[in-house]
Amino acid sequence: MNNLLQLKYAVEVEKTGSISKAAENLYMNQPNLSKSIRELEDDIGIAIFDRTAKGVVPTEKGREFLGYARNILSQIAEMEALYRPTDDKKTRFDLCAPRASYVSQALTEVILSLGTDADYSIDYREAGAMRTIKQVANGVNQLGVIRYQTIYEPNYLNALAERSLVNELVWEFSCVAILSKHSALADHTQLTNRDLTSCTEVLYGDTSIPALPVNQARELAQAIEAKNTITIYERASQLELISRIDTAYAISSPAPQDVLDRFGLVQRKIDFPGNVYRDVLIYRTGYHLSRLDRLLFEKLRESAQRVIQD
Repeated sequence: MNNLLQLKYAVEVEKTGSISKAAENLYMNQPNLSKSIRELEDDIGIAIFDRTAKGVVPTEKGREFLGYARNILSQIAEMEALYRPTDDKKTRFDLCAPRASYVSQALTEVILSLGTDADYSIDYREAGAMRTIKQVANGVNQLGVIRYQTIYEPNYLNALAERSLVNELVWEFSCVAILSKHSALADHTQLTNRDLTSCTEVLYGDTSIPALPVNQARELAQAIEAKNTITIYERASQLELISRIDTAYAISSPAPQDVLDRFGLVQRKIDFPGNVYRDVLIYRTGYHLSRLDRLLFEKLRESAQRVIQD
């Protein structure tokens, strides 16, 4: 292998799915990039990519190799950041997570623990599971939290393994229906899908399940299509809509009571098949959790436990 640049080139090709686009991003010409990728494949003795009419996709062995390549590049970047002379004393931290109030509460507690005189830079993104997996695998975020229904756990664990990502359980829970306190269903102690048939579901537009068979994906899409829905991408919008539309609801992880009170909402147990979910912390294989990372993990678990007790 000539040098680390080849790893960078291969990772960029995987990210873009195109030799020409990767060459553009790397500020080099396409023939030279193609030649470099071929030389890398010759050196390691495998085909990293399959060339197709629509672009390039990693081979099975290529995906494994690219996972190692991303980890090597990430570790080198971390070492360079650690030993590079700098006057920057900022505490830096980043997280990509589902849209859940308990997560933002945990992050707030971590920030408060730094003290009022701390100098810090926090990058906090809210996204669906597949976007979070991609963000962490590509090194955009060091840490992520993903949410999945346990009946689809093999799909997600395979997606994590393919990208050389580690996972640690934050909590397991059953989803609830969140409604306006003025909803006609607010006096129910438990709801079913039938109770919600005439209501409007407020849901997020970036939910997807990895490697889901076509027939199952079609069934899920048809089930959603049969409902009245409002698709959004931002948690505060979801809560605001539900608080003002008495017939609206959302299926969500249990929320802290103070958040419900702030928006005039209630949460009710809901009975539907497979209502068991997990939130797990994810990070790249070889990444060493910092003291702050571990503190966040503890606060996430504590915040989830408080929600359960409420």
